[in-house]
Amino acid sequence: MTRTVCCQAFGVAALIGSLIAGQETKRTVWDGVYTDAQAERGRSAYAQACASCHAEDLRGKGTAPSLVEESFTFLWTDMTVGDLFLRTRMLMPSDRPGSLSSATYADIIAFVMSKNGFPAGGAELPTDVDMLKQILITEKRPQTK
Repeated sequence: MTRTVCCQAFGVAALIGSLIAGQETKRTVWDGVYTDAQAERGRSAYAQACASCHAEDLRGKGTAPSLVEESFTFLWTDMTVGDLFLRTRMLMPSDRPGSLSSATYADIIAFVMSKNGFPAGGAELPTDVDMLKQILITEKRPQTK
């Protein structure tokens, strides 16, 4: 319960922080924010840099968390893709954080998104953090008005 409240509070705080900073979140991961080609590049990069800890099926090994389904949404719902990008770039791979190019981190995140069932679109996921902070991670597809 405490973890849930903490993670939800952190997600709300990140969203409020983005809004205060004038970075209104305009899109979600359901809006096709990466391409299939980018996710395919991410698959290869993931196999080389991530699979040894997070497993080939992204379900995690040992202390490395699962990057799919409920585990992913539990950790990242109401956060932005920018938050995910920054955390990944700062902490991963655990034996050499920050060692990949920004484009490779974006490709890996695109692959993770594809494995979570978020749809591909016509433009690649950017590497610009301000742009990524405008994309909200949501568990369910938002209702259209």
